[in-house]
Amino acid sequence: MESCVIQNERRRISVNGLCYLFLIFLTGCLAGWIYEEIFYWITEGLLRNRGVLYGPWLPIYGIGALGIYVLKPLKRHPTLLFLLCAAVTGVVEYIIGYIGIRFFDLRLWDYRGLFLNIGGLICFRSVVSFSLMGIAFHYLLEPLGEKLFRRIPEHKIYAGCLILIALFLIDCIFSALFRTPITY
Repeated sequence: MESCVIQNERRRISVNGLCYLFLIFLTGCLAGWIYEEIFYWITEGLLRNRGVLYGPWLPIYGIGALGIYVLKPLKRHPTLLFLLCAAVTGVVEYIIGYIGIRFFDLRLWDYRGLFLNIGGLICFRSVVSFSLMGIAFHYLLEPLGEKLFRRIPEHKIYAGCLILIALFLIDCIFSALFRTPITY
C-alpha cells in the first residue's frame, strides 16, 4: 500500500515537472516571438509573423529557454551564468540554423555582414541579446513563474497544459502542411 502511495507521489511530481518544463518552453517561444516582432518593427517598420508556425511562438526560443533553465544551479555565479547562456543559446541557434539550411533548404535568419558572425547563423549581437535574456530569465522571470505555478491548483495546470499541447501540435501540423515561412 505504501509503495503505491510513493509511486503516485513520484508520478505526480514527474507530471508537475513536465508541465513546468513545457510551460517554460512555451513561454520562451512566446517571448521570442514578441522579441522578434518588436525588433523587426523597430528596425524594418514591419510587423509580420516570422518563423515556421502560425501561432505567436517561435520554437527555437523555447528550446533556448530550456537550455537556459538547465543552468539554474549556476544562478549564484552571474558571470559564469551569462557566459554559459551565451554558449547554450549560440549552440542552439547555430544547430537549428544549420539543420534548417542543410535539410530543409530554409535560411530563417541571416547574420552575414554582422560583427563576429559564423556562417550567418550566429553573431555577437544575437548571442549577447540571448545571454541578457537568460540573465533576466534566471533572476526575474523564472522565480515569478515558479511562484505562480505553485499557486495554481494541479488540475488546472494539467488541463491548461493539455490544451496548450493540443494547440501547439495542431499549429505544428497545419504549419507543416500549409505555411511558407519567411526566409533569407
